[in-house]
Amino acid sequence: MSEKFVQTVSSVNYNKGVFSLYFVGQEPNRMASGLLAENDQELQLKQVIHMPASGFMYMVSMVKSMLEDPRMEAEISKLIAAGFLPVPEINPETHNAGEKPVAAEAAVAETAEPKKRSPRHSETTK
Repeated sequence: MSEKFVQTVSSVNYNKGVFSLYFVGQEPNRMASGLLAENDQELQLKQVIHMPASGFMYMVSMVKSMLEDPRMEAEISKLIAAGFLPVPEINPETHNAGEKPVAAEAAVAETAEPKKRSPRHSETTK
């Protein structure tokens, strides 16, 4: 097994049940000399990982659980306060003092009844 340091994922593609994650990072010699990438064109492809949809969805659920952990929320708050992460934008319509935003889709999905399909061969087609 080999380990590789990357800075971020530049893109995620999906094709025929397989997700492809494209990891990028800076050129090591430039980084070692103290020059930081100023735009995406200065990043280079480091590695591509292909995984089945089931593995990708499991990874997403693990990351979601990790981000919802109060310890991780505190860590992210520290990174924001230190200026390492950008301050998240807050939508005033969905955010009240001290409350977390609620996903509108979840509320609609729970209350809306599924639409009924019309018969395949109705009276008008006979």
